[in-house]
Amino acid sequence: MSHPEGRRAAFAVHNHLLALEATARLGSFRAAAEELYVSQGAVAQQVRAMESKLGVQLFTRLPRGLSPTPAAEQYISRVRLALSMVEDATRELLAAHDGSDAHQLTLSTTGTFASRWLIPRLPGLGLKHPHIALRIDASEVIRPFAGRGGVDMAIRWGTPPFAQGEARFLLPGRAIAVCSPGLKGLETWHTPQDLARAPLITDSHDNWKRWFETYGHPGMPFAGPSFSQTSLALDAAEQGMGIALVPELFVESALSSGRLVRVLDDHYPLDTRHGFYMVTAEPVAADTALGTVVEWLMAEAAAHR
Repeated sequence: MSHPEGRRAAFAVHNHLLALEATARLGSFRAAAEELYVSQGAVAQQVRAMESKLGVQLFTRLPRGLSPTPAAEQYISRVRLALSMVEDATRELLAAHDGSDAHQLTLSTTGTFASRWLIPRLPGLGLKHPHIALRIDASEVIRPFAGRGGVDMAIRWGTPPFAQGEARFLLPGRAIAVCSPGLKGLETWHTPQDLARAPLITDSHDNWKRWFETYGHPGMPFAGPSFSQTSLALDAAEQGMGIALVPELFVESALSSGRLVRVLDDHYPLDTRHGFYMVTAEPVAADTALGTVVEWLMAEAAAHR
């Protein structure tokens, strides 16, 4: 029988390896901490402990992040493989003993896309394909398609080609300006130049700068609250804090219910030159659970366009 101290030591080493692999893959202690649900300091301490035990510097500290040293790259690659094997073995063991549905799939997307477009449609998937259990991983982190933390499919914002996977166009990213009915009732806006004096809500996509450039006012100064996520910008707009410039598909329900209204007429949309894409590791067969979900999503998007 193994000694308890040995089991605790093995567990600690496993945590160190998790921290090491996540830091190497994501390029910073902060991003690794967010993925592992621990503090940034804990990840940094675990990585330093590994460097101390091995007597080898594992990362080069860069001005904006971390990079594995040449000596560490092969080691981290084998650590990643070992962790993947442990995860696969654990998943297989649990599936064999808890009666898990063989058709459980994981979809990665952003929180805004999940809450504003996907979730209202999920009951339809359940009714049409009750044998499929779809897990939504809502995060700004780009998940891999294999190994630790791997997902089966992803809906991603941008323009192909993506770093990994096969991409199929899903929905356009055309943005429109919206605000609360109360705010619009206080002002009169007719042209893009009128909005320069309005409180403009910004998010990480910085759409307002491109919008003013598109309509002939480059460098137009503007002010208003700023948020790191589009979902927060939309919440702020619904609370009357200002005007948000966001993908039209995110506000259809709010426009229908009257929580939001269009600020200007339809002549002033922004072509973001990006869109939402259905991404899988490789082309999927239609007769698989994954293929069924992908085709359902594509059909929902086609009906929406």
